[in-house]
Amino acid sequence: MTSIREIARKAGVSPATVSRVLSQDKTFSIKDSTRKKVLEVANNLHYDPRPNRLLININNKKRKIIVLCALSVEQLNRDLYFSNISQGLQEEANASHYTISSFIHFPKPNFDFSSVKNFDGIVIIGTFSSKFIKRVSLYNPNIVIIDEYRHFDEYDLIRNNYFELTNRVLNILYQRKYTRIGFIGGYLNEMTHTHLSKKMNIDPRTKAYETWMKLHNLPINEVITNWTLDEGYSAMDKLLNSSNPPKIVLVASDILAMGAYRSIHLHQKEIPTDIQIISYNNSEVASYLVPSLSSISAPSYQMGQAAIRLLHDRFINHRTIPYQLLLPSKFIERESSIANKKNRI
Repeated sequence: MTSIREIARKAGVSPATVSRVLSQDKTFSIKDSTRKKVLEVANNLHYDPRPNRLLININNKKRKIIVLCALSVEQLNRDLYFSNISQGLQEEANASHYTISSFIHFPKPNFDFSSVKNFDGIVIIGTFSSKFIKRVSLYNPNIVIIDEYRHFDEYDLIRNNYFELTNRVLNILYQRKYTRIGFIGGYLNEMTHTHLSKKMNIDPRTKAYETWMKLHNLPINEVITNWTLDEGYSAMDKLLNSSNPPKIVLVASDILAMGAYRSIHLHQKEIPTDIQIISYNNSEVASYLVPSLSSISAPSYQMGQAAIRLLHDRFINHRTIPYQLLLPSKFIERESSIANKKNRI
């Protein structure tokens, strides 16, 4: 059966773009030529949404869902972690005969909070202020929040265990006698519209690294930047030029890691002989880099699916008690952190 991922490969666009085109999202800005190409590829591959496997909708009502996303269109498309969340949302919504009829990226000036009452459910992706979420909930209580690391008792919440797994990986490195451990990461939200304090905007991977290093009385050597290839390159450049360069670096996304690879190469250093790398997200490119990239894999696609299923439970079973879902990540070790040895945590 044809998937959105297959269409994306054939059309040369991201899965998130395919999902938005196929769902006829009117808020999505895209060239007509690109939209036409996606539709042609989908037609040629005989794409058809999977049959409804979650329910037989007794009243035959087409539920409408609105997505509020703390990332711009550009950020969502370039970040494989979030684009996979979006893909999981779209495909599960199609399978459940629901419609994601609005996908709003922030910042959005003069956003009308009362508009959310026109939808059956809300999915919030990324980090917004507590005040923002509370205001949304006043108009619609059917809310699922994805990728949020604060604890909300009153909303459905889906997250991965990056914090816990980062600690486990650091413990393994410590057992291997590593003490010069660097870190490249980014803020939870590059935007300023959510009014997050600096403390609130700390990524759980960064927080785990800083806490663990302090606990073990080891020097923190980190660069916090934006989530792009160029920034990954610049960040690694800073670490390599520091007075005491790290021997191993945790890099908070595969995109940043690819930029870091280039910097290491231009410094005429070898991976993993001179410096080792462990990344996050485990995108398809990780196993094709040379040397192959060790990466912590999060179930981002499944997080998107789970959001629709939680809304489904609210719609059909009238559930009001909030659920908190923690989906486990795993560490896939490849050549970039220890040659010729495979290990999973």
